[in-house]
Amino acid sequence: MNEIELLKELIEAKRVAHDLQLKIDIWTNQTQKTNFIQDLQETNALIDSLETQIIEIEDKQYSRRAKESMIYQLECYINEINKANPRLNLSRSQGLIIDNELFSGIVRDINYLVTDEVFGIHIPAYLKYTNNPDDSVSITELTSFLRNEINILRDIEFPNYIVLWRYKEQLIDRIKEQFIE
Repeated sequence: MNEIELLKELIEAKRVAHDLQLKIDIWTNQTQKTNFIQDLQETNALIDSLETQIIEIEDKQYSRRAKESMIYQLECYINEINKANPRLNLSRSQGLIIDNELFSGIVRDINYLVTDEVFGIHIPAYLKYTNNPDDSVSITELTSFLRNEINILRDIEFPNYIVLWRYKEQLIDRIKEQFIE
């Protein structure tokens, strides 16, 4: 199996584990619940095995490409963000009713790159800008943040999908900490 095949199996196993955990949490029939617990233990063992295989596989061309694409994706955000008048701020909602859609879009774009083979990236064109302080983020602050994220990615010497997933989760935490909470 190659890296992408292992990754797809891992994603499916994690989906199954999530579904089993939900069933364990809501089921009242103890016999069925016991079966779900056993299935979850087996699925977790499979997840551990797949993660080990992803880490140990020799040919990591796909994860190297994903890492480079993640850097390029963030660079595209920086380029698009900085096309605007620097006195304006970026809209967090991007004209939608969803608070922080801007950050959701960044995370969606990065998530896409760590869940399958990379076929391209999203150019974040047509970003919305605002002078509303309740719906804004500073272009300078976000640009600095994204440059720092690029440096973090560049520091990953030996990428694999487990490391890149961990990076994505830490990115989410850093976005929340700096811009949302």
